Amino acid sequence: MDPKPHFETLARYNSWANRRLYEVASQLSDAQFREDRGAFFRSVRGTLNHILVADRVWLERIEGAGPKPSSLDEILFDDFADLRAAREAEDERILRVLAATADERFESVLSYRSMAGTPHELPFAQVLTHVFNHQTHHRGQAHGLLSQFGLEAPSIDFVYFLLEPK
Repeated sequence: MDPKPHFETLARYNSWANRRLYEVASQLSDAQFREDRGAFFRSVRGTLNHILVADRVWLERIEGAGPKPSSLDEILFDDFADLRAAREAEDERILRVLAATADERFESVLSYRSMAGTPHELPFAQVLTHVFNHQTHHRGQAHGLLSQFGLEAPSIDFVYFLLEPK
């Protein structure tokens, strides 16, 4: 399998799933958006911010530029509308980064430092796999939180993305 088209498909899926999730989340009141529901990042606000934080951390490592959050639980955007706009922009950034990535980079190793400053090296393609897997994991948590509020959380399985007419 050619890795570049594979990861570009995952990036398009990622954007599709985020749009669907945010559409339902937009139905929350501000109090519900912020309410501590006992999730790992406490609230829908905390969970959706964490996904954006992690994407920015990894994209800064991949590109060597861009916003660099200071902690994994940082609230980058307190307001839902601002967070949604930032999420859409970040999804576009992911697509642009992948489009600009040379084919040979998918076979390379990414050297980076953890947020604590520890040096690491991982295969670049595996880092990308982590980025998309991480989003899926935490989108699932946000999906569960939306269901707790009685909202009809959207179908965001990858197969539904693949089956949707393009």
